[in-house]
Amino acid sequence: MEKFKAAMLLGSVGDALGYGNVCRENSVLNSMQQELQKPMGLEQLVLSPGKWPVSDNTIMHMATAEALTTGSGFGAATKAMCIGMRYWKPERLQTLIEVSVECGRMTHNHPTGFLGSLCTALFASYAVQGKPLVQWGRDMLKVVPLAEEYCRRTIRHMAEYQEHWFYFEAKWQFYLEERKISEDTENKATFPDNYDAEEREKVGL
Repeated sequence: MEKFKAAMLLGSVGDALGYGNVCRENSVLNSMQQELQKPMGLEQLVLSPGKWPVSDNTIMHMATAEALTTGSGFGAATKAMCIGMRYWKPERLQTLIEVSVECGRMTHNHPTGFLGSLCTALFASYAVQGKPLVQWGRDMLKVVPLAEEYCRRTIRHMAEYQEHWFYFEAKWQFYLEERKISEDTENKATFPDNYDAEEREKVGL
């Protein structure tokens, strides 16, 4: 339970840093990371509520967690880490898929949005299971067809999503191949010497 609480808390801290009092949200380059890398940048940082509020994303994540643990409504349930912590057992995989997809669709009714919700929930469940990090991406791609099957049963005009669905899978496959961990026999990720924030953003382009 302490690790679950820490995950929620650290996720909120990361959100506050990224949100940066609104001015940094959705920035192309990670300006916050550059500031923290300055001498004494991290040591001098004080995350006070007045100067560093969390964004609406964390508020919705808190609402999701409350809904999952108390049985209350899902009105603001759009963030997915806590879904993975709630349905972390392998035998609850189908429930994890359905809840994370539907929560993602509430605000991001697009494959790259709700599949991202699924991805976050899955990765949280893998962490709780103690699954080696190098397997996460490969195993997630094995789950995506199950999500597609669910969406075909529940989403009208699913054919309109196919191009974007392929984009999500292709991007992940590309990333795993770049890291040389796309095959089950590959268990050590490789990274370029220069792998700063600007370099990492290229993966999403």
